[in-house]
Amino acid sequence: MDDNMDKREDARTVISGASRLRRPGIVAAGIGLGAVLAYLLSKALGGRKERRSRRHFPDQIVDDRGTGQEEAAQILRNLRDRAFEASNEKLALALGRPTEEVEAWNAGRELIDDDVVMKARGIAMHRGVRVE
Repeated sequence: MDDNMDKREDARTVISGASRLRRPGIVAAGIGLGAVLAYLLSKALGGRKERRSRRHFPDQIVDDRGTGQEEAAQILRNLRDRAFEASNEKLALALGRPTEEVEAWNAGRELIDDDVVMKARGIAMHRGVRVE
């Protein structure tokens, strides 16, 4: 008889121990699920704003001076505004590039390469315009 009672107590202890371990697991899963939902919601709401504005390219180095994409775009905008009467067409002609490409750089849709930055600096120096 005592043997049966011991077995029943052991079974209750095992079940009680398993339920104690199950509760933190459920809490951790709930926290993880909540974090995933918060992340997806922030991406859905914040993503709209990013799509309307500029695309984000990694700020990779464009030239040997360590110029990044944002700084290169600023150089081109300054050159356009100060030396070419804020005209994308005139800047494109001076750089030897299509107007659509200059507009894409300004909108952040395309990467700016090192050749363009070097040409822009040379044109600015030749015209006496400060772009940096």
